[in-house]
Order: sequence, then structure tokens, then C-alpha cells
Amino acid sequence: MTRRTRSTPVQPKIEPKAIVAVARKAEVKAKAKAATPSRTVPEPAPAPSPTMPKAPSGKLGALLDRIGQPIGATIDQLADATGWQTHTIRAAFSRLRQRGFPIILVTDADGRKAYRFDPKEG
Repeated sequence: MTRRTRSTPVQPKIEPKAIVAVARKAEVKAKAKAATPSRTVPEPAPAPSPTMPKAPSGKLGALLDRIGQPIGATIDQLADATGWQTHTIRAAFSRLRQRGFPIILVTDADGRKAYRFDPKEG
């Protein structure tokens, strides 16, 4: 059995009118693309204000009320007030810090660890 091979590839014949039509389509697409507004990068969010953000309500608001006192509040006091476990309270503080609340943990002279608002920032 002999093998058939082509010496040169066969190119389809294109009519000149078809070439012009394809070029016109490309021009129309380019004009339409240029006419549509391009997507712009959104403006960055404004810088957070130096004041504290709006206080949430509910149990998060109760946490903020307790630590807003001058002596602050221990994790056990906060757990009793909310009914949450201690790791949940720490997670809530982490999220509140991300929102902009200046919450710190302070150790008093008698060894009591209390959460308070940072007086430097607020």
C-alpha cells in the first residue's frame, strides 16, 4: 500500500469582497469598543477617621460598654455578661479592632488583666 502525501497545503480561495467585509467588521468592533467606557479602578476607600466608629448594638454593644468603663473588664466578666465562651469574646475583639475600635489588654499592678479602650487613640 502506498502512502499519499500532499506536496503543498491547499488554501481556500477567498473572494475579495469577503476580505473587505471581514475588515469592516473588525473596524466596527474596534469603534464600538473604543466608544464604551472602560472599566476604571475604583477609588480607594477614605482613610478611617481618628474617632471611633459607630458602636454596634446587641452583645457586641454590651462588650463595648463594659470595656468602656475606666477600670475595663476582664474576660470572665465579659463571658458572664454575654454568655459567650472566652475564645468567642477574643474573636469578637479581633473583629472590632479591624473595624477601628482601639481595644487593648492591660495588666494592672495587682495582676488583673482587663480589656479597655486605648486612651492614646480614642
